[in-house]
Amino acid sequence: MMRRLVPIFLAGVIAVAVVGYFVGIMDGVPQPDGLHQTALVARFDTDLIAQNPKLVPAVSYAEVPQTPMGPTATWRELAQPLPQSEYDLYTKFEPSEAEKEASSKLRASRRAYNGAPPIIPHQIENTSDAACYACHGGGVKIDGVQASVMSHQFLGNCVQCHAPMAPKPFQDVDASVETSFAGLPAPKQGQRAYPGAPPTIPHSRWMRENCNACHGGPHGWAGMESTHPWRTNCTQCHAPSATLDQMPEAELFSPENVPMLPPLDVATN
Repeated sequence: MMRRLVPIFLAGVIAVAVVGYFVGIMDGVPQPDGLHQTALVARFDTDLIAQNPKLVPAVSYAEVPQTPMGPTATWRELAQPLPQSEYDLYTKFEPSEAEKEASSKLRASRRAYNGAPPIIPHQIENTSDAACYACHGGGVKIDGVQASVMSHQFLGNCVQCHAPMAPKPFQDVDASVETSFAGLPAPKQGQRAYPGAPPTIPHSRWMRENCNACHGGPHGWAGMESTHPWRTNCTQCHAPSATLDQMPEAELFSPENVPMLPPLDVATN
């Protein structure tokens, strides 16, 4: 009895599959809910276009020159506010010599010598380079303290050049080292080609590409701020140092121009 029912059952399954196959072909490809015709398909379907204002009637290439092109129905003319400048163009900046002298002393106290990377004057335990950039990338002000702005582009290892403070257990340890090294004095001001001419940049611009880090108004040093901080291209008027920035590398790094180097035998090809 079971042997007779098995062929009958299999024949029925095959028959149902064949019928379903042909029925599916006749019904077409099923479409998901919410799928509408595009503007190209609904070119002459005005009812569909009226229901959806985002649809625009499609035109042929031949009809493009005669078809008025303009904003869609959802577009409106609204007045947009222009971005305001950080500085007041009518404010007169008058840097004080006393503030400049105090800033120069504070700036020098954080460097081993003029031109050296400044030390980090605060604890950096449990922080990262991303945390350094979060404050010093744009000069964040926290609890009345203004973070200095980086004078160079972001580098991923801050403590490679900037020496941090000693950790808490060793803060009272005297780590000073006696040395007879004396660095070159910091420049006071740039030279002028003639009275009234823009002064030259009295220091190297290497790692000092961002002039506003020192001379840029609210983020710079007191007494060193520029009288026209809204200008964005400093070297358009202020020429870099011919000795520090424009000298060929072969001459710049020669033993004669670097006094701290011992006598070297340089082989040239």
